[in-house]
Amino acid sequence: MNTDQDNFKNQYINFLDVDIYVDYSNERLKILNYSCLSMSRIEKIINYAKQENLGKVIANCHKKDISIFEEYGFVAEGVIDGFFQGEDAICMSFFLDKKRERSLHEEKENRIIDYCLKNTNKFELTKNKNYTMRQAVADDIPQMIQLFQTVFETYPTPIFSSAYLQEVMRDHVLFMVAEEEGEIISIASADLDKQHMNAEITDCATYPKYQGRNIVSELIFQLETHLKHNGFATVYSLSRANNLGINRSLSKLGYMYRGRLINNCNICGGFEDMNIWVKSLN
Repeated sequence: MNTDQDNFKNQYINFLDVDIYVDYSNERLKILNYSCLSMSRIEKIINYAKQENLGKVIANCHKKDISIFEEYGFVAEGVIDGFFQGEDAICMSFFLDKKRERSLHEEKENRIIDYCLKNTNKFELTKNKNYTMRQAVADDIPQMIQLFQTVFETYPTPIFSSAYLQEVMRDHVLFMVAEEEGEIISIASADLDKQHMNAEITDCATYPKYQGRNIVSELIFQLETHLKHNGFATVYSLSRANNLGINRSLSKLGYMYRGRLINNCNICGGFEDMNIWVKSLN
């Protein structure tokens, strides 16, 4: 189970000249930046992950490096087109915990994707809506936490922590909120990677009684407008593979389905598969 204590143990470290993120709350290690990667370095990183009782090692890698990862036993789970300032990233995964290799809900998740890909309705802005949308500010954090705690039992990042939300809001995450009668009813965010000029759409949450009204789609559309204006080239999202609503929203907004990350993160009480959706903003 993911706890705040786990989240605060998570750390970015440089290991043998490779930047890695040790993510205890999701029992995984992420290889971030490297100038030179070899089999021996990968082996040492895997051994370190084993020692830390982590079940999965992931990396968004350049195409030229796929063979190094594959030789060690990594599998490609998907692609994020244009991730590296226009160059595609291949999502490589190595499973230390063999139980995490198997999806528990593959049939249902495949049905959801089939439905999304066959239903080609396009996104349209809602007319005469009762809510307003704006960028979130620090004063919104108590209401944001209340909404996140209502929707998610557990979450891959510490969004139930005021200190965490303040820090990322200042630094690299843009939150948009929908408000009705002074109450925040829905949230979505863009996690900005300014080095590679891509952004991840994440933290999408709506109170149950307001769901089905297209609100998250509208918030994502507003985030995209901001990102385009600021020169971002690619936007992507890792959506819960067993949740029709968010996959449907991304499909209608013109995102392309590009793969599935199996048992990738701890959300709503357990490990879940995440669908990769990608859109070019050019």
